Amino acid sequence: MLKNKKFQTNKLFISFVTMLFLATTLLLAQEQKFNLTIQSNPTDLDYWWLEKNNFGIESNNFHFQTNWELNTLNTQYIINTFSQKEGTNIYFSESFIKHNFSEETFLKVGKYYRDFSNYLNDELSSGSMLISHNAEPMPKIGLVMSKKFNKVSFDFGIAHGIFDDNNEFYKQSPLLHEKFLYLNRIKNNYKISFGIVHEAMWAGELPEQLGGEQPNTLKDFFKIFLASDGEKREGDSHANALGNHLGIWDFSFEKIDDEKILKFYYQHLFEDTSSLRLRNEIDGLWGIEFINYIPDTNIVFEYLDTTHCCIDPPYQNDRYYWNGQYGGGWSYKNYTLGNPFINHLEHELIKVFHSGVSIRKSSSYYQIKMSRKIHIDDTIKYKITIGNTIKERINSNLFIVGNNNKSGIGINLNIIF
Repeated sequence: MLKNKKFQTNKLFISFVTMLFLATTLLLAQEQKFNLTIQSNPTDLDYWWLEKNNFGIESNNFHFQTNWELNTLNTQYIINTFSQKEGTNIYFSESFIKHNFSEETFLKVGKYYRDFSNYLNDELSSGSMLISHNAEPMPKIGLVMSKKFNKVSFDFGIAHGIFDDNNEFYKQSPLLHEKFLYLNRIKNNYKISFGIVHEAMWAGELPEQLGGEQPNTLKDFFKIFLASDGEKREGDSHANALGNHLGIWDFSFEKIDDEKILKFYYQHLFEDTSSLRLRNEIDGLWGIEFINYIPDTNIVFEYLDTTHCCIDPPYQNDRYYWNGQYGGGWSYKNYTLGNPFINHLEHELIKVFHSGVSIRKSSSYYQIKMSRKIHIDDTIKYKITIGNTIKERINSNLFIVGNNNKSGIGINLNIIF
């Protein structure tokens, strides 16, 4: 019967999408872009901003990346690949098909990051609280819709995905449920947005001592959708919500003055009812971005706080990104899915100050990212990039990374075909 039918992710799915992708492009090619990037990294690789927010790429002395994009009338196709000198494997980074049914509705299939928190500058930010660029993108299929009513609009999205097959923690990969809802208000040159994002890990098969095969029927999916309780486990005082749940309250404010844009945002992380009710106080990511207040310059300042996660145990006693059943926590292929300063395996109370600056002047580009934990004595983690357009289709940059009183130099060459 339907209610007993298990949710399963077809392992041939990615292969089918790839073949469909390639076949369709031969017929529909209209606007294409292709980039090749060659990067040489420092010989010692243990630098924070070489490892973090690096798309789940394990640091290596030399690597290649390709980016191919095709846009047709209603559909966008993107393939990003990555390979290293020492290996023969080719890895797919963010690669998907996005089909627009209308200006307000689209379907996306493949490996991709997120369709929420669109205000966030991922190049300069320390990283989203839920889905940053720290790990590889997960395989997902998602539907996003928008509705406008005069000066008010609503954005809604829902996605289904699959985690990696991590033999250390899972006998069968867990599934991802993701949804979000935003209310946006635009008046004159102001935009205010307030939303909630809900993520859940569910199904899969865990070690026997942690429950073995997890509930995965259609009925169980509706429990996950509503964050309803599962069965009471032996030793627990009450039944907990089925699966592993987390999310954010997401607030952003934008002021547009000609070419100048001011952004303020706050992502409040929650993992249970208490933090959903803001009992973890100011925890989360606070940020502000100035665009073109200095011509051709973006400036980002962020403050990350997790020190209120456990201020009222057992009621308010979260370990962010960690879960007692799903041992891999909020991670994909052993990389934290959210902000990289929060470790999904080790519990640490942190306060971080982060800043990022990018400047574009004619053919030159400059970027600086600096971060420091401010609750302890810590060195500054930084990355400085100096780029230049050699010819119209060739860009090169030199970057310096440093932390723990040492630094290294790398070179990046990008060719546009």
